[in-house]
Amino acid sequence: MLNISEHSASETKRYFTSIDTQTCLYDSQRVLHLQQSIQHTVRPGDIVVDAGSGTGVLGLMAVQAGAAKVYCIELNEEYVEVIKQNARQNGMADKIVTIVGDATSVKLPEKVDVIICEVISGGFFYEPQLQILQHLRRFLKPGGHVIPEGMDNFVELIDAQQEFYGLTFNHDTRHYQCDDTSLTTRSKYLAADFLHDTPLHIQATRTVRCTTSGTANAIRIPYFIRFSESVIGTTPTEFLLNPQVLFLPKPVALQAGAYYDVSLDYEASASPLSCRIQVRKHPARPHGK
Repeated sequence: MLNISEHSASETKRYFTSIDTQTCLYDSQRVLHLQQSIQHTVRPGDIVVDAGSGTGVLGLMAVQAGAAKVYCIELNEEYVEVIKQNARQNGMADKIVTIVGDATSVKLPEKVDVIICEVISGGFFYEPQLQILQHLRRFLKPGGHVIPEGMDNFVELIDAQQEFYGLTFNHDTRHYQCDDTSLTTRSKYLAADFLHDTPLHIQATRTVRCTTSGTANAIRIPYFIRFSESVIGTTPTEFLLNPQVLFLPKPVALQAGAYYDVSLDYEASASPLSCRIQVRKHPARPHGK
């Protein structure tokens, strides 16, 4: 089993903690979605790259599906040793090549048939999913595949719970399901096909209809993942598919039946706190609504 060092983990920002990596491994529904997609996509003899490999579980599953070689890229150097040990104890050491480095910039020694990369959160905040794929697709063979295949992001206005323990928390963002009330319809504002570039500067304005009068203090960004042609993830798992909640600069009073324009402006992989949000009442009923 080979080890290629591109960048020391100490030289590059760490995106995942050990707790995150363990949560990913033991989130059985998340792993099942990805395993089914790997089994559907990877063919015997394929060369695969597993970006953000963590424990190496997805790379090992690619070997189970018939991959001849898997490049496991992991930023946290201590987890590279975990990947190596997991490969050895599963009899796959001869097919796993570990690369210590940042998947947004590493150079692969050959072209690959399949890219596996799931470092996803709602709206593409926090994690460099788009940047990794933008870089690694240059190593993808014509007709190659990406797992997951894509992702749809939606926006809606909500009355988000902000009182906890007798205190108010409405500055930070969250991806936990709390006692929140949806006040509008949802609208798709960003559809990403991972075989093609998605702009890293995300700007969108979408119109939603108020279904329940109230005061919106936040937007919620639910998302769906197309893991493969036959595997679509829509229900939150322990780690994945939980909506991102961003609080508005100022609460907005909404009237049932009225339409509102929601504008978002941010950089992919940035903190949600950097997102510029505007909500305006739509001057008239949108055409076709």
